[in-house]
Amino acid sequence: MSRTLPISEVKARLPELVTGVEEREEEIVVTRRGKPAAVLVNYGEYERLKDTLEILSDADLMRQIRRSRRFYGAGGTGLSLEQVFDEPSPPPKRRAR
Repeated sequence: MSRTLPISEVKARLPELVTGVEEREEEIVVTRRGKPAAVLVNYGEYERLKDTLEILSDADLMRQIRRSRRFYGAGGTGLSLEQVFDEPSPPPKRRAR
């Protein structure tokens, strides 16, 4: 959920707004003179956004992702764990009764 607030209100209510951003993952667009100037977001969301931008800015990785999507979209299959690690998968664990 995103809200837009003027910087004067953000300054007056910062602790309360930070709690909302932190606990409920709200987003606050901060305006100055009626124009967007900044955004308050949850720290976890900030980290996810940074990670996404890092991936999107890596041309080699994006080429690999596009190739993989085409491959799997055309019905391609990947390798099994046994093939990747060159050893059999461990048997499933049995639950104690």
